[in-house]
Amino acid sequence: MKTVGKRLEQRRRGRLHHLEKGGATYFLTFHAQPGENFSAEERAIILESCKFGYPQRWILHGVVVMPDHVHMLLTPQVIKWIAPEVRRTPRGKAESCTNGGAAESYGNGGAADLSREPRWMSLSEIVKSIKSFTARRINQSRGRKSGSIWQDEYYDREVRDEADFAVKLKYLLNNPVKQGLVKEPAGWDALRVEKV
Repeated sequence: MKTVGKRLEQRRRGRLHHLEKGGATYFLTFHAQPGENFSAEERAIILESCKFGYPQRWILHGVVVMPDHVHMLLTPQVIKWIAPEVRRTPRGKAESCTNGGAAESYGNGGAADLSREPRWMSLSEIVKSIKSFTARRINQSRGRKSGSIWQDEYYDREVRDEADFAVKLKYLLNNPVKQGLVKEPAGWDALRVEKV
């Protein structure tokens, strides 16, 4: 689902119905496949991947990587399309970009006719980028060429107000403590929270 401005778009993946609003903050959760248990080194890979899009693609308010799931508190950002130097026409012919970096319009429904307006980064794009990158890196570190380490779905909740934000952030911070992995949140190796 993509959103531009204040327009809402709906998407359906699997059995979960998702509704996103541009500029909103979300609490995301995604899980590893049953039986997966991430090591400290693997959690570090996942944590770095969650931080990668900050601040250009999303504002990361907090993230915790648990042995079998991830919680993120984030606000997707507006992303801008940047025209390449050379683009291929629908018939495969190379064409240089003109008009101040924008490609000439083909007028036949080709690539240059697509909307290139800034838009909000969608949650599905964020989760997909994190899952695909980390799956490749973790599989490489395990000596495998491929393999699914993540469940297909993710869960998202829109943060309604400051009080809801505080509740979600507290949950994220206390998750390692609640699961008995550490005594204090600061003791967990895969936790990051921005100053609020």
